[in-house]
Amino acid sequence: MSDFNAANDLASQLVWGRYYQGNERCFPITIIVFHHGLDSDERIVVADNGTGWAAIASRILGLLDQGYDYTTLPCGYCGATEMDDVLCCEECGEGIPHGDERPGTDEHGDGVTYCYGCQTNHDDASLEEL
Repeated sequence: MSDFNAANDLASQLVWGRYYQGNERCFPITIIVFHHGLDSDERIVVADNGTGWAAIASRILGLLDQGYDYTTLPCGYCGATEMDDVLCCEECGEGIPHGDERPGTDEHGDGVTYCYGCQTNHDDASLEEL
């Protein structure tokens, strides 16, 4: 998805509670936190402050164009309402940016959550075993 489309979609979810394309209801988010990795101290919070969808979409586009990652809160995947509660990868321990959560199963059959990179490594290892 292009930064332009992502900005429109995020602003729509934040302001109207609907996806931009298709106008379908979405998981209700209250803020979007922009960051350069979850461990970064630099964070910019975007919320629906009444300025309207277009202003929020424009601000989001500017942040995405500058290379920021984002996390929506509350998280629709894990329910986290604070950045410190966002899921961490069971394999590498890194915080998992929104959208990169990958459910998996460990060697004991227990449910775990991996980041995209670690899930890919596990999938590759599974293929090698075949």
